[in-house]
Amino acid sequence: MAKMWSRNEEFDFETARDYASKLVLIGSAQKAGIFGALLEWQDITTLKRMLNADERALFIVLEALATLGYVDKKQGMYVITGKARALFLERGEDYVGGSLPHFLDIMEAWLKLPEIIKGEKPDRAEDDVAAFMNAMASRPDKVVEETVDYCLKKKKNAKNVLDLGGGPGKYSKAFVNRGLNAVLYDLPDTIDYIKTRFGLGNIKNLNLRKGDFTNDFVNEFAGESFDIIFMGNICHIYSEKDNRKLIKRAGNILGKGGMIAIEDMVRGRSPIAEMFAVNMLANTEGGSTYTEAQYREWLTDAGFGRIEIIDLAQKSNQLITAFLG
Repeated sequence: MAKMWSRNEEFDFETARDYASKLVLIGSAQKAGIFGALLEWQDITTLKRMLNADERALFIVLEALATLGYVDKKQGMYVITGKARALFLERGEDYVGGSLPHFLDIMEAWLKLPEIIKGEKPDRAEDDVAAFMNAMASRPDKVVEETVDYCLKKKKNAKNVLDLGGGPGKYSKAFVNRGLNAVLYDLPDTIDYIKTRFGLGNIKNLNLRKGDFTNDFVNEFAGESFDIIFMGNICHIYSEKDNRKLIKRAGNILGKGGMIAIEDMVRGRSPIAEMFAVNMLANTEGGSTYTEAQYREWLTDAGFGRIEIIDLAQKSNQLITAFLG
């Protein structure tokens, strides 16, 4: 996605249309469970029963996937190819399967941009928690580790961290693995899903807490304070007004000398920030991407100092750190 949204890349409309149709096909096959059902050779009759699917649709989709090299076929039988296993089933470095259902949700929202440009609000249908969490979980481990490394270099004596909107818990787990106690705070539906899906319910020194940080959550942490409050890829979901409130509230539960760490796409530094803002236009009521100057103003007004912004290795994301008092 970062490459797709980078600045000044060559753009061929015919190629783009071809890629878009292929992505929708592959994403639909993944969401429907086709790749997972093809671990062994299967015929269409068996697949129809396994997936509760339409026979004509299965034939057409399987033949297309075979043409693309993701399915092998012989004598009316089909099986997933090795290339497709790595992409859609095996959770290694090449795995992209977790992000594909969420990609379909994004594209559905983007198709409503003509109406949104005219002033209509995005259709806030009930979120697909599973699709969103699995997409977020596909963030490469090395990106997470780099961010956590920078945080702990800045705040060497940190003992605990509050991961606001931590979703699938990749950052929380990375902090715990570095010896910190972590609280992952997210919506109830999200916590219920990640607790079992990602095995976060029984990790020592990781506490899962249900709540909504768009409300005044400070009272929920009465008597507690944190050395680090981490906000990973959440500011772009909200308006400038809401981000000001969120940062101010975070400051109220930081300990003396505590650090806030914000990872996001910063306009003017991230090559994908402007295009990602279109995604927020299509999917949120007030979200966007913001400049370094805006972040500095929000943090300063909330009482933070020693503000630093660095470009992470992939350049698409930045890490903003600041200290209270």
